[in-house]
Amino acid sequence: MSVSVVLVTNVGQGFGRAIALAYGQADYDVVCADRNVTLASKTAAEIEELGGQAIPIQADMSVQMDVKNTFDKVFEIFGDLSGVVHVASFESNTRFSELGENEFAELIDENLKSTFLVLKAAARLLDDAWVVVVAPPKNATEPHMVAVRGAITRLAAGFEARYDTLSVNVAVPSRAASDPKHDAPLVENVLYLGSRSIGLSGHRLYVTLPPPPNDIEALLPEVRAALDETVRQDDLEASVYAELEAGEAHFGLLDDLDDDLERDLRDDEFDDLDESVPNADRL
Repeated sequence: MSVSVVLVTNVGQGFGRAIALAYGQADYDVVCADRNVTLASKTAAEIEELGGQAIPIQADMSVQMDVKNTFDKVFEIFGDLSGVVHVASFESNTRFSELGENEFAELIDENLKSTFLVLKAAARLLDDAWVVVVAPPKNATEPHMVAVRGAITRLAAGFEARYDTLSVNVAVPSRAASDPKHDAPLVENVLYLGSRSIGLSGHRLYVTLPPPPNDIEALLPEVRAALDETVRQDDLEASVYAELEAGEAHFGLLDDLDDDLERDLRDDEFDDLDESVPNADRL
């Protein structure tokens, strides 16, 4: 019986952790990669507590040797790799006019360089496999974030056009990570894109996520009731049900990866630029 193995990067928290947990519950052997080995081990342990199989690997995906060693270790242990979910959703909230050179370089390393290294390793080592890249959130609209998100999309488009035995898709969440419950729509869509049987490649998928909970909403209902004596128990239960309904998963919009830069920028509400990327072929 063949084993399905998935490598998930940046699993220590946020989207990476939620996606790794979901693959563990979907009967995958999960390779949990993170530069913080303590967090990687914690996520791997959570997967095993839920009945899955997982191993932690310490790896900085913006470092070529770490990426190479990660892929080598996966093949050494499992002999195969079904797919990769690379979480490249590092976000800078600094205003463009105040962005420092070092912060911009970190943004490029964490998102674009790491995606380049993961795709490069996949091109060299994988066959008949898939890659899903989780890009920075759509609501990050500073120019540097628009540029990085667009660059990841273009890189994935070029990769998809060159390597027809590998499928690659990009998922763009509507906001930054919150918690597994409120990030469930993204997780479900990543699992969908990672299904080789659907034959989907070369697409960007926008995923609308429900608003994250505030500090009070994150508390247990009985704790919230204790903090607010004016809330009746039946009213509290009704509000909880409404929150659950609002958080139901739903699909975003599929978009071809090879859309030109004008459309990428227009999607991000920058509609005053009209130059297309030169030599960009449609998929």
